[in-house]
Amino acid sequence: MKWVTRAFPHIDRTASAWLIKRFIDPEAEFVFINWPEEELKPEHGTPFDIRGVELGHKDGKCTFEVIVEKYGIEDPYVLKIAEIVHAADIEGEIDKVPEARGIRIVFDGLRFITENDYETIELGMKIWDAVYAAFKLKDVVSQYRDKLESMYRTERLRFLKELLRKG
Repeated sequence: MKWVTRAFPHIDRTASAWLIKRFIDPEAEFVFINWPEEELKPEHGTPFDIRGVELGHKDGKCTFEVIVEKYGIEDPYVLKIAEIVHAADIEGEIDKVPEARGIRIVFDGLRFITENDYETIELGMKIWDAVYAAFKLKDVVSQYRDKLESMYRTERLRFLKELLRKG
């Protein structure tokens, strides 16, 4: 399925693309338009993070949160990411979540060092995968604490990496 959003993706758009690809539509293709200069057309795909569309900012929520609600995503790590995206993307909320400032600075620069919007989304996917893994890591370490204590550092890291990559 095609999904369309504004050019020069930033925090909410990269996170929303990650959410779509990882939890809703693994075969998602993304299209970028120079909105509002360029008119949004149905053939572009399902729109997100464009003013006035169903999957956009609503009732004080960012697009990521709206998508989470619409698709009933209850994954606890996604919900933690939603807090970060909200704080980093919504004016005046940045200090409510500690990770938001770091995410903001990474994505402020990312869209200006990439060749195009597709590369921004590709690298953004890796960043959001890493944030997801970091949240999940805390629970995995807790779950396997006894086993991990008996391992050497490299063995422990390989074990954790394998667990996290499996899903």
